[in-house]
Amino acid sequence: MKKLKLEVFFSIMLMMISILMIILFMYLILNNYCCIISWEIFSCMSLFVELDMLLDWVSCSFSSLVCLISSSVCIFSVKYMEGDMNVVRFMMVLMLFVLSMNFLIFIPSFVSLILGWDGLGLVSFCLVIYYQNSKSLSAGMLTVLMNRVGDCFILAGISIMSFLGHWNYLCIWYFYFFELCMLFVVIAGMTKSAQIPFSSWLPAAMAAPTPVSALVHSSTLVTAGVFLLIRFYDNLVEVEFFCFFLLFISIMTTFMSGICAVYEYDMKKIIALSTLSQLGVMMMSLGLKMPMMALFHLYTHAMFKALLFLCGGNIIHCYNGSQDIRDISGVMYNLPFTSIIFNISNMALCGFPFLAGFYSKDLIMEVLLSSNMNLLVGMIGMFGVCLTMLYSMRVSMFVLWGEVKSVIYENMKDDDLYIIISMMILCSGALFGGFMLQNFVMCFNEVIILPLLYKMLVMLLLLFSMLLSFSLWYKNEIQIKYGLMDWCNSKMWFMTSLSGYPFMYMLKNITNLNLKLVDMGWLEITGGQGVLMMIKKTMFIMEWWMVILFNVNMIIIIFMILMI
Repeated sequence: MKKLKLEVFFSIMLMMISILMIILFMYLILNNYCCIISWEIFSCMSLFVELDMLLDWVSCSFSSLVCLISSSVCIFSVKYMEGDMNVVRFMMVLMLFVLSMNFLIFIPSFVSLILGWDGLGLVSFCLVIYYQNSKSLSAGMLTVLMNRVGDCFILAGISIMSFLGHWNYLCIWYFYFFELCMLFVVIAGMTKSAQIPFSSWLPAAMAAPTPVSALVHSSTLVTAGVFLLIRFYDNLVEVEFFCFFLLFISIMTTFMSGICAVYEYDMKKIIALSTLSQLGVMMMSLGLKMPMMALFHLYTHAMFKALLFLCGGNIIHCYNGSQDIRDISGVMYNLPFTSIIFNISNMALCGFPFLAGFYSKDLIMEVLLSSNMNLLVGMIGMFGVCLTMLYSMRVSMFVLWGEVKSVIYENMKDDDLYIIISMMILCSGALFGGFMLQNFVMCFNEVIILPLLYKMLVMLLLLFSMLLSFSLWYKNEIQIKYGLMDWCNSKMWFMTSLSGYPFMYMLKNITNLNLKLVDMGWLEITGGQGVLMMIKKTMFIMEWWMVILFNVNMIIIIFMILMI
């Protein structure tokens, strides 16, 4: 009997957990029921440290989705990681990641939440540096250090919430430092979801293997920040600046990532920037006071974006690791099945009618059109929709529909059973997931009344962007000239540079100066050595005066004896 592969075993286990969570999700949502399991670890006076577990339809549905995508990624890894000597270690770390994500989903306690939150950051660092070269190490360090910023704000929020005597974020009431605590939560969510100015780590994390990118950097790690803000939404919306601040940040993130994706040539980085763009759309929904729409888009995006990464990974694998879209062309002739799935996931990303992305993205855009905001913000938000179509069509024209290159690789196989199964599972979600969720979950339905022109505006923009794409990148001839704009956008508005060596070099110089002036300078003078020198001088002066006084006293005594 043939031995069952470790990846297949984990995949079957995760699929069974996913089915169990779907059944639990159906029971909870149909009965409008939720359950909190609490275990008190210890208590000190009026402060209770507890390990809570929240079972509601949101946590069960998200956990089901994470396990479903993880199962597909495990099946895909059988082929992609074939021949890798450390595949067992890879799968173990991947399972640790799924466990950390489930901790984050099910635990409503702010203290216990750090288990999942910090676990995601550390495990993602291990996955990014999997290939153990200098590029992976620099990308991993940027990822983990950027995420540590969010961890610090979470810890600061925990310390502030100790005023309440508990850390359950379902039972927060207004207290003196409420606004500050909520600000820390927002910044922590921004770091994990790579919003401006913390965006540079997400494209850098593409140094990880493609299955990792499909799981970690499309549907789980990067959406953890959005999920945290959805959980805290009822408290965050009471803060005056929250909606305006998050709306501005999200629209700028969507705009920046879309523009940079148009100038990028690395296929995995283009898909990563599209993830960043959709994270901006989710945050935009939160800024528009639509948390359930953000959750809906999170679910639909996870399915088609993981599928897009798997298709891109298969293309990269078949072309011997080449990721430059200028070196890959004619994929639809060499890999027809992958090309079909790639087109479906791209169409779902752009929001084509009746695919998964359409149901959530179109609703968010309609809410944006009907909201009372200024014209510029609305125009930038709409422009983000056009950019999605532009960079998606650009990848398809370069990679799929181009002429076949003379170089043909031997390992171009599109009929592997593991790859077909993994893609078909996610493809069914990309095709029918949005329709099923909108019809099954009442919270994902919104009635938005707009004029006919506004209703059709998103579709008209998609059509216009498609025509513009054909004019810009016809026959792979890019019409945008190389210049200042190209340099600025290919460098991701210099955020990568600011987050990398120059920033660290400047910070090192500042800390060295601080060390010399403060720690080895004024602190030595006012404390430590300075206090010692002051005591020495004081004792020397006192000793000198004691000698003088002793001599004077002796002279006076001798003089008095002689007088007597």
